[in-house]
Amino acid sequence: MPDQTPPGKQSYQGESSSSNQISRPVQRHLVHVYLVLAAMLGLAAYGSTTQQPFNGLVETGLTFGSAMGVISLPHDNMIRWPLLGTYSLFSGMSLSFLVRQFLYMDPSGTLLFGALSAAMFVFLGLSASATLANRRSMIYVGGIAGSLLGLLAWTGVANLFFFGSSSLFSAELYLGLIAFSGFVIYDTQMIVERASAGIMDIPGHAMDLFMDLFSLFVRIAIIFLERESNNNRRGRRRRDDDDDDHYNRRWRTSSSRRSRF
Repeated sequence: MPDQTPPGKQSYQGESSSSNQISRPVQRHLVHVYLVLAAMLGLAAYGSTTQQPFNGLVETGLTFGSAMGVISLPHDNMIRWPLLGTYSLFSGMSLSFLVRQFLYMDPSGTLLFGALSAAMFVFLGLSASATLANRRSMIYVGGIAGSLLGLLAWTGVANLFFFGSSSLFSAELYLGLIAFSGFVIYDTQMIVERASAGIMDIPGHAMDLFMDLFSLFVRIAIIFLERESNNNRRGRRRRDDDDDDHYNRRWRTSSSRRSRF
């Protein structure tokens, strides 16, 4: 029996199942997505330098509402673009306290730049590897990352109300870092597959990657802050011990001199 599959459908199925090459339209779509992501990062960076005028409550509502608007509105609705900018700006505002903590511990900004560079390095490396890998070869990572994130959510609630363990909190940070690293791989490959199927949703795809990078940065930043705080604490303890030793040596010297008289 001759194949009754329409020509367009047949060519798409063959390309999606056997070809690992990314077509030129999909490549252009990825370029547009990363350019929009760069603009979102610029807005978030600006937002992180401003104060939250409503103590975070209104900002959180605007962030959540704008994200839901980008997700739920049709792909051709132009309102999604200002909503995407609003989401980026207020997401950056939510980091203003974290940025102030960095600048308080290191006014030069070297520590903050290190955390941001580490997050960008991890994100770009994982996203590039997912783009260059065989298509659909890493989509299973999304299931593993989602399961790990669900487990961490329950563990975080239990630690908040019952345990209060700093060691468990540190473990959650590192495991969360692994989970969102998996989401970078998963979301990148899903963007390629959706674009190959004709879904060129630039705002939605850029927001997916922004969420992944945002989550990576927050966890890496807290890890950097904890490490710097521990180093400062050990340094103060060492200086206090040195001062005590110096005081004890002076006291013994003065006591020996008095005993001679």
